[in-house]
Amino acid sequence: MVYLFLALIYSAGLLVSSLGLALIIKSNLGAGPGDSIAVGLSYHTPVTVGTFMIIAFTILLIVNAILEKKRPQYESLIPSIIRGRTLDFFLYGTLENVNPDAWYSQAGIFALGILATAVGISFYLRTPFPRIPLDHFMMVMNNRTNQSKGVVRNLMEGAMALTGYLLGGPVGIGTVMVVFLLGPLIQWTFPLARPVAFLWSDAQKARDAE
Repeated sequence: MVYLFLALIYSAGLLVSSLGLALIIKSNLGAGPGDSIAVGLSYHTPVTVGTFMIIAFTILLIVNAILEKKRPQYESLIPSIIRGRTLDFFLYGTLENVNPDAWYSQAGIFALGILATAVGISFYLRTPFPRIPLDHFMMVMNNRTNQSKGVVRNLMEGAMALTGYLLGGPVGIGTVMVVFLLGPLIQWTFPLARPVAFLWSDAQKARDAE
């Protein structure tokens, strides 16, 4: 039962973070750094934003394996596919007609999006299931550099924002805000998801005691 509950939290975290990313894109203030690359490429091809993300995550999966000197974590393709497909679901389905013009609407949608992204990421990372390669890369660099998750995330987002800008992606004030706010928000919300880690720890102890 514990594992089922953890699986539901894992799925919900991925879903909420995908919704958050879609809201940031739809706010018209600029896509998230990594998303700006995928959105920019989707403007010039028939390939969706989510599909580009899946391709990028697959490449990053190999990079993570090289950094850790371990076999590629092919199971990470599961959350990658879930993220890509659910993002497309929101962008091209539920939120397709969302196009705010007023600054307060844009700000509200953006704020909701970045908070949902941070909360979703924090909760799903607390479970024992495979991580999206981008988030796993953050954890790898966090361990290798002894820097906080916020600092590592900020550096990652900054590099992706620059790449997105150079590729002509939708980079704006929102993109810059994601660079400086998403990392600290993940750092802030990560402790809030600690009970999820306790569930996993208790389940392991119970299994070991059998």
